[in-house]
Amino acid sequence: MPVSMDEVVQRVAAYQPRSLPPDGMRAATALVLCAEPEPLFVVIRRATRHGDPWSGHAALPGGRCDKSDVDAAATARRETHEEIGLIVGEPVGQLDDIGGRFHKGVVTPVVFQISRAQPLHPDPREVAAAHWVPLSLLEDPKRRTRHPHRKIGPWPAWDYQTGDVPPLDSLIIWGLTHRILSNFLDVIDPAR
Repeated sequence: MPVSMDEVVQRVAAYQPRSLPPDGMRAATALVLCAEPEPLFVVIRRATRHGDPWSGHAALPGGRCDKSDVDAAATARRETHEEIGLIVGEPVGQLDDIGGRFHKGVVTPVVFQISRAQPLHPDPREVAAAHWVPLSLLEDPKRRTRHPHRKIGPWPAWDYQTGDVPPLDSLIIWGLTHRILSNFLDVIDPAR
């Protein structure tokens, strides 16, 4: 992994993301980074809602594109503010679009950098909790695990210990969020 946040930002800014044609729903997520005291990123625990198959799961802030959003960055920026009360400025860059495995749609991950970690204020209608997570988690072999999935079998994942009370003390980062963060790692450290 690059040694500094400056290198991370330079590599994301220089990256030419792969775009997918519209296929159903369009959405965007925000990968929000900061460099204090070590590189961190934001992960949310989705609120539990009836009928939502990803209730309680880890995710990046984000959601469906709205007609008023001029682009994916506007969607990611708006959703980040709505979900966790965080205001982000202009994006550093984008990662590859990701198509759904089980549902039609395309998600565009947008990367933002802020100067320092700020308090996160989850909207309980959408977000049960939000955490600043050390970026080093993604390279820590002790944090790698597998998430069982009834259709596709064990999925690669990371286990983040949140410090919350059980059973909310562990947050498994898998699925779409794992795919986005894996692409991010490939962009910032192509030799990995």
